[in-house]
Amino acid sequence: MKSSMKKAVTALLAAALLASTPCTSVFGAQTYYVNDGSSTLTMADAYAIGASGEAAKLPDRGVYAATANGTQMLGGTEYDDVQPNIPNGLIRAGLAFGSTALDAVHLQIKTGSGFAFGYYDEEAGRAFRVVGSTAESSVAVVADTNVTVGSSTFGAYHIELDDTYTDFEAACAAAAAHGGYPVFYNGTYRVRIGSFETADAASAASAAASGSVVSGGSRGVLVVKAGTDRILFGFDCGSTKSLTLAPQNSSGTAITQVAECKYRSTDRSCTYYGDFQFTRFDTQQPQKLTLVNFVDLESYVKGVVPYEMSSGWPIEALKAQAVCARTYAASHMNGVPAYGFDITATTTSQVYLGTIEASANSDRAVEETAGKFVRYQGKLCETFFFAADGGATENSENVWVAEVPYLRGVIDPYEKDIDFYCKSWGTSVSRDAVGDISVTYTPIGNVMTVTVGGKTYSKDNVRTFLTKICGLRYNSRHFTVEYDAASNVYNVVGGGYGHNCGMSQWGAKAMAQEHGKTYEEIISFYYTGAYVS
Repeated sequence: MKSSMKKAVTALLAAALLASTPCTSVFGAQTYYVNDGSSTLTMADAYAIGASGEAAKLPDRGVYAATANGTQMLGGTEYDDVQPNIPNGLIRAGLAFGSTALDAVHLQIKTGSGFAFGYYDEEAGRAFRVVGSTAESSVAVVADTNVTVGSSTFGAYHIELDDTYTDFEAACAAAAAHGGYPVFYNGTYRVRIGSFETADAASAASAAASGSVVSGGSRGVLVVKAGTDRILFGFDCGSTKSLTLAPQNSSGTAITQVAECKYRSTDRSCTYYGDFQFTRFDTQQPQKLTLVNFVDLESYVKGVVPYEMSSGWPIEALKAQAVCARTYAASHMNGVPAYGFDITATTTSQVYLGTIEASANSDRAVEETAGKFVRYQGKLCETFFFAADGGATENSENVWVAEVPYLRGVIDPYEKDIDFYCKSWGTSVSRDAVGDISVTYTPIGNVMTVTVGGKTYSKDNVRTFLTKICGLRYNSRHFTVEYDAASNVYNVVGGGYGHNCGMSQWGAKAMAQEHGKTYEEIISFYYTGAYVS
């Protein structure tokens, strides 16, 4: 709906509502009113009056009315939704990089057969360019350097035939005739034979072939048949292109097991939708591979939801999680440019472990909210979330730095209605052991600063006080510190787990389970003035 039409609808609906103003009766002890007296009703002028008589500003979107089914949005907004920029609909999730980069990556297709070799062309909108293929469904990828994988050793030196070839098939034919393997090197097809740990060893073997000794290069990678020393394919396009393996499946939804990516801390290997890119970044550890999963957005979200929220939770809570996870990913495109991907697979961004724990319930939550995002005034929100708030969320500027209009602290009346592992916690700390403790609080009642032993913890760092000084496992911003003179101890009592900014996951469960709230209502509660579209 265009803005002009939205405004017209708003005006017509407002006129109808104003006929019953200044007050419209509502169930319970609440009324809604409009205070501008004009013929146009906007949410900037709409408030809710609670039993206490205090006015609370409603979200700045649309026109609302109080009905027997609760507060209902009638329509209207002056903001057009901005669509996220996700090239070719694909998310680049970093599975292994930096300190977690891998010596080798073993891939085994669980649904499908064979891999296409190629690379993603970012300049062409993240289009996949095929340069070869294999029928093998279990392969390993290693750096083209001296490296040992299992019982097989691969060397950094090869014999390269003098000829170049027009396509992959021609290179394969030549490779078969000479006992070698095809290579895609800087845009051309070549054939290489063997892998030797030294140039001298390669030179000695070259007498039997019409070629020259070459090294693997600083960015070269090899694809080998798993459990063997048979090289299937070589790829080296310098820093301009990175080899990507695309598992093949007639339905286009192949699932691949990655042996080196473990489920949590167990021995279970993770499985993923999508394709896998391999890049050598680290000059200090040239054998290490950065692994990136190229996956469509909805499949990516299916690989997040069951790891951030239990699949057994109410569907509306899972839907809220799905929309928040989708929005978070879409708002962090190219979030890790140093390693060439958008988002990490860990809590640094949000946990992404693929399909291994996905369920019908978690997949349903993603499918029934497909394409839905959290927005504020038409733009994507930063949908931060955390385990539990203990009683209140907090303003973003009191947690980190920036003041974000939709990340406003709210008193949370929902978490108290269910039991969970971090609902409450506490301990006592000896004054003699730590010295004097002083605390300041934010207006909503969360801790702003803690000063102990001359050191001040502020904003989100107050949680460090709880873990380091108090020895508490769980921590949040919602706690109190009170001095007991008789015992000469400080009693630290609180609840929740996390940074307290955005959506409480346990609060979302309580809203859905105990109060019948929809995912849209959950999101609008925790993200002030935000909406789903």
